[in-house]
Amino acid sequence: MVFPPWIITVADYLEQASDLLVLLPLTLAGLRWPYLTQPLRLLASGLAITSALVAFAALGQLTPAAESILWHLYTIVQTLIFGGIYALAFQQKRQRQLVLLVLVGFLAFALFDWRWLEQGASMHAYTHSVQSVLLVGLSGLYLRELAQQMPVLHLENHSLFLASSGIVMYFSGTVLLYVFAGHFVSATDAIGEHTVSLLMSTVNVVRLGLFTLAFYHASQPAVLPAVRSHE
Repeated sequence: MVFPPWIITVADYLEQASDLLVLLPLTLAGLRWPYLTQPLRLLASGLAITSALVAFAALGQLTPAAESILWHLYTIVQTLIFGGIYALAFQQKRQRQLVLLVLVGFLAFALFDWRWLEQGASMHAYTHSVQSVLLVGLSGLYLRELAQQMPVLHLENHSLFLASSGIVMYFSGTVLLYVFAGHFVSATDAIGEHTVSLLMSTVNVVRLGLFTLAFYHASQPAVLPAVRSHE
């Protein structure tokens, strides 16, 4: 299949734009920090930490081995932080304990993958796959919990609903790219690599847009007025 060469230009610009776009939710989170709940503060902190890792990878002159370790660390940190959001958000103690147990299991698997399963690989597809399944699963469970409260909630104002939607869209949209890109895109296929980059940047823009909305609505009530008046 032949792709037009302008995809390379568009992919480069969109990748740069998506990297810079993270400043929007971070700025809004800083301005609305007093209104943010603990899960949202953890989300904002996670965005800041992972953005710093991305900047270090882009600006630092790393060897391929060091870059592989850095991106694997990025995946681990991102998973632990995003998973930690649900450890704070779930209402039942058993649910929170289960989330912590799952995150410990993920950390053990990620270290096992790095040391034995995909040692020396530029991209750890197994860890990315487990990360996506884990975070989409936790987000799905939280959205299910919100669905049970839908008659009393303004979901469009519910910050964690918006953030969870961004997590689901991003990780469900990129898992296949992480897993199969290395099999279908050769090292010399510039158009194929930039097509994958274009798709990943697109879903990242959507994710950051939803995170921005989550921070924006942090100070707005998510419970319907009629319900609050009867509490």
